[in-house]
Amino acid sequence: MAGNILIVDDHPVVQMGMSSFMERNKLFSQIDVVGTGKEAVKKIKEHQSDPDFYQMAIVDINLPDYEALALVKFMLDRAPEMAIMMFSMEPPKLYIKRLIKLGVKGFLNKTSTDDEMLFAIRSIISGKSYFSSDILMEVMNDKDDADELSNISNDLSERESEILGLMIRGKSPKEICELLNLHKSSVATYRTRIFDKIGVKSNFELYQWALKEGLIHP
Repeated sequence: MAGNILIVDDHPVVQMGMSSFMERNKLFSQIDVVGTGKEAVKKIKEHQSDPDFYQMAIVDINLPDYEALALVKFMLDRAPEMAIMMFSMEPPKLYIKRLIKLGVKGFLNKTSTDDEMLFAIRSIISGKSYFSSDILMEVMNDKDDADELSNISNDLSERESEILGLMIRGKSPKEICELLNLHKSSVATYRTRIFDKIGVKSNFELYQWALKEGLIHP
């Protein structure tokens, strides 16, 4: 049996299924489950005196309140040795390479079998990495497309990536101000910078861009 794990997913059915799976396979001593990025941040802060408290975290890439890149960066800044595996139905390809660069150890599709899940977790807690076949296909996809996505992504600062994630999830400027504790003028400035960097001029064009890049699905 390994150490402790933090599961971050906003779907109750997934939470129950993952908890049951971990208990059934006796993979971890303690299983903590939260439904939002903010709750995950709180859990990490609760154990900041022991950065090795969580051996592993499984994080839904599409949380409603927190952008994946920002959450992963926070978690690894506070707990550098924690192994993080991203969990998603359809991972946004724009984020895959950046998350790997940040230090994510694995990606698993939510449609994966229990056997694949077990193999992935055991691989990761033993110090290896695991990426499901669909993720490997994305990473090894057309080189020009991958380079273009990487360039777009690298042009955005951490805060810009965070705000972009909230914008494409339909959050209003007021909601973004409240979630990130920013002044409305700051959000407006970030919005302008993001639009300039990704080459759009309106919310409609942003929506079309996000569809094209696989960040959202119709």
